[in-house]
Amino acid sequence: MGGYGSGRSSGQPTVESAFRIDIDVLISKLRRCGMMRRGRIPPLGISAGCVMRFSGCDVECEAHIDEHEPWNSWVRLKCRMTDYWTDEPLEIDDKIRLTTSRPPFGGLRWWFVCPRPNRKVRKLYLPLGGRHFWSRCAYGLAYASQRETVYDRAMRRARKLCLRLGGDPADDEYPDKPPRMRWATYNRLMDKLVTADDVADERLVLLAARWLGR
Repeated sequence: MGGYGSGRSSGQPTVESAFRIDIDVLISKLRRCGMMRRGRIPPLGISAGCVMRFSGCDVECEAHIDEHEPWNSWVRLKCRMTDYWTDEPLEIDDKIRLTTSRPPFGGLRWWFVCPRPNRKVRKLYLPLGGRHFWSRCAYGLAYASQRETVYDRAMRRARKLCLRLGGDPADDEYPDKPPRMRWATYNRLMDKLVTADDVADERLVLLAARWLGR
């Protein structure tokens, strides 16, 4: 088994490479700051602020929560960083509306309202070169797996199967059956692993032939 590719590096930024804020993480942090109580929001509209850390970046967060008029609830996200294109200092200052829904199983579910398409979303993103916290659809972000080549997908699958079998993807030999694993399970996983390796080898030969034919 050989090395594993990391996917294409060209094209639009991906979800995985973007700075992101999850509404559930935000609400949890607000609760820890005493701005909200689990299961309900304060009886009166309140405003408060705190500094939160998301994905290695400090974000100044000011929130207003209003039970009587939930459509007036909002969160203001501010952070300072270096502009990706100009290397100049950049200040992000976005006011994002919040809204709620009532799941069938009870409780209260919070949502961001993305300013761009004006729709409910669970996460906001700030990719390289971005200047606002918008949704994935607003930025047109794709998942890294969607931009992988056939070879990359096959190698990723082979690596995952090898690890599941207790092997080292860097080894040149297939792993032996792990203790306590049934032979039927081992043979099934090995069939998938060999198939993934065959696909990767086939694509590698085709790529090499194309390169040598230039």
